[in-house]
Amino acid sequence: MAKLKDGSRVYGALTVDNAIIGNTGFQNMILFTTGTAVVYTLPASLQVPGAKFKITVIGGGAGGATTAATAGTTGSGGGAGGVVSIILQVASVYTFTYTVGAAGASNLAGTLSSVVYNGVTYQASPGQPTGAGGAAAGVTNGTTLNGIGLTGFNGAPAGTNSSLQTGVAYGGDTPLGYGRGGRHGASTSSGSPGSAATGYGAGGSGGKNGSTAAGQAGGAGAPGLIILQY
Repeated sequence: MAKLKDGSRVYGALTVDNAIIGNTGFQNMILFTTGTAVVYTLPASLQVPGAKFKITVIGGGAGGATTAATAGTTGSGGGAGGVVSIILQVASVYTFTYTVGAAGASNLAGTLSSVVYNGVTYQASPGQPTGAGGAAAGVTNGTTLNGIGLTGFNGAPAGTNSSLQTGVAYGGDTPLGYGRGGRHGASTSSGSPGSAATGYGAGGSGGKNGSTAAGQAGGAGAPGLIILQY
């Protein structure tokens, strides 16, 4: 009789490998917060053809925009990165290559996040500084058992507030990040820079001018993220 793998069970003439089917869903989670073209080796429990794992990919968020040099103006919020969530099945390939997108500074786009497994790329595009969200890609192909791709939310548009109130152009949100930073600029102040996004993939908020004509920088976006669950 062949030696059973760890986690296998025998029921009469039937051998069931729990490493493949499981019975309680994904038990472990690993976060990848930095890295470019990094080759990652799957955990030992996934080095079994047919085992399943879930990957979530979030692109980097854009920075908010600097205001015009006009009193009472707000810069637009940065767009959020796209999001891809997929369930994959191990196919005798025990590594994947990942890149985690960086956050965009004021007026700059983030960068994309991606995972390449078994020759297929799953990519979440970055948010853009004009407020446009990033587009998700790579979720419809023969190796995907289940997948969804979400375009990132747009940031709020720039504007002018003639009464110099404390309005703010928020950045776009993601399921794991917020572009809704603090309020900016008291009614008689010079205003304040935009707030940085928090979490992962969200866009920074735009700057806010008060009663002066000096531009205020937008806040930074939030970096991307890759999550492995198995």
